[in-house]
Amino acid sequence: MDHIKFQILEAGILILAAYLGGYLARKVKVGEVVGQILGGVIVGPHFLHIIYRFLLKFDGLDEVFLFKPIFHFFENSYHEYAKVMEDFHFFIFLFLGIIAFSIGEELHRDRVRKVGIKATIICLIQAFATFALIFSGFYFVFGFELIHALLIGSIGIATAPALTFILMNKLKIEGKLKNLLANIVVLDDIIEVIFFSIFLGIAVLLQSGKEVTVTSISIHVVSELFFSILIGFVIFFILKKIVKKKLPEPEEKEFIENDRSFLSSVLMEHPTPSVEILLIILGVIALGIAVAMHFNLPFLITAVVAGFLISNFHSHALFDSLKIENVMPIFNLLFFAIIGSNVNVESFSGETLIFVGGYLVLRTVGKLAGSWYGCKVTDQGPKITACLPKLMLPQAGMAAVETILVVTVLKDSGGQRIFDTIIPALVIFELGGAWLSERTLIKWKNWIIGENKIMKEKTFDSIEDTGPEEFDTSLANLIGDRVFEINAESKEAAINILSSKFVESGIIYDKEIIVNSILEREKLGSTGIGDGVAFPHCRTGVVESVKIVCGLMEYPVEWNSPDAKEVDIIFMIITPERYPTQHLKALKSITLAMQNESFKEDLKTALKGNSVIEFFNSI
Repeated sequence: MDHIKFQILEAGILILAAYLGGYLARKVKVGEVVGQILGGVIVGPHFLHIIYRFLLKFDGLDEVFLFKPIFHFFENSYHEYAKVMEDFHFFIFLFLGIIAFSIGEELHRDRVRKVGIKATIICLIQAFATFALIFSGFYFVFGFELIHALLIGSIGIATAPALTFILMNKLKIEGKLKNLLANIVVLDDIIEVIFFSIFLGIAVLLQSGKEVTVTSISIHVVSELFFSILIGFVIFFILKKIVKKKLPEPEEKEFIENDRSFLSSVLMEHPTPSVEILLIILGVIALGIAVAMHFNLPFLITAVVAGFLISNFHSHALFDSLKIENVMPIFNLLFFAIIGSNVNVESFSGETLIFVGGYLVLRTVGKLAGSWYGCKVTDQGPKITACLPKLMLPQAGMAAVETILVVTVLKDSGGQRIFDTIIPALVIFELGGAWLSERTLIKWKNWIIGENKIMKEKTFDSIEDTGPEEFDTSLANLIGDRVFEINAESKEAAINILSSKFVESGIIYDKEIIVNSILEREKLGSTGIGDGVAFPHCRTGVVESVKIVCGLMEYPVEWNSPDAKEVDIIFMIITPERYPTQHLKALKSITLAMQNESFKEDLKTALKGNSVIEFFNSI
């Protein structure tokens, strides 16, 4: 029972420390994530041990009444406390796997096609610049052995996507920056895994005295990647089998049964995020990661592959369950708290300080300069060029796992030296990266959206939630004056034009946020529902209430409708992620209005007479 008691106690301590740390960080405006990490640091066993060593310097302090319980804890319970805290470390790897899986959402073929080449160029430039700088510094300046310098250089390439993407989800940042960053960090980690696998394989062979050949190294690397990808395919097939297209909820089903109109086909495909789907994803991903780790395979590659396959060959709806606002903040807080508790402050020493400093400087220069130059070469806009390099600095996750692997397999031949160099640097990169990433993303959102209140508020968590389920369902509110006559030669062109209208109306800041999701939905099944009407739709985190743009086609376009009729009126609907049922209510309002056979002609007349809102109010 003592062990269980400590588990419960430390879970409570971690949660409270991280929460209070985040709260105080908001007060002093240094970033909530930094506060959560520092909260974990303070209650972590490494920091507590430093305090104990400090107290031992005072003779007789252990006899003072107020300090007796403290000394009693360290003398009798500290080791159990530290052991229990280590038991929580599994959550770090599980959560990293979930984040890696969620990156697959950004790897949809349509998104990759738009940023793939440019992302590849940026990634290659910064990866090789970082590797070259770190390797050269440790080999030529610090005098490390060749294979050790190569290992440190390869680990330096890795970028931790978890922290940045958690912040992006909390800030509801979508669009080009997120898509570009996702492609870069995925390719970045693939390059890093290949380099690290090659150099570690060589180091192991050298340590064992075996002959190092190109063939043996190639087999080692290819086999690791092959089996990692294979497990990713297994995860994909399991999820695809278990999580099918979601059937309507009772409220939706009742509406469909009562309304036999052409909207039934649209309502039948309404993938609402749910805790049930989230639990299934967590369970399956956990099993896949465990298998990959058992065979010493790069588990992040496994998770990314599974996410990529789900995104391209199943349904984007699965990823929506990873964004449930009442659940994910708990996981986020625990992740950062455990990261903090895992920080070994004692690893900072004068002997390795110069190596730690060298790694920090060389990697920072390589990531910032390489990413900046890559953005310039690929002609990125000034905002992305200013922000993207700063998001490449966080490093933990895979780098920490690989560093631990190095010290394990090369303990007697330089592995400890590598460990003492990189682990303290990871602490600084994680803390500094959390602060810099949060500041950068808030600035990005302020730039793009133009919402000055974001910068005036203490943090993004203090922004008031709006958009309740009960809202004005009149067409005058849902559509307003967003009715346009458009000329498009295809369905894709019409979707792009109407998405741009959302941007022009100030509702979203980047049309790519919805274009990719809507086009993917069209591939799953046409939203043309007959009688010349189409309802392209998607959910997004950047709106707080359902918004609609109506397009009246100058010339009808093919939409693969059930009745084979071309579409001449389009209602593009974007719904907030947290209020999915608003989608149904909006559809019901349009359905009722369109029961009038002269609706289309009356709307066209109202558009020409600049009296659209008056027309909607008269319905």
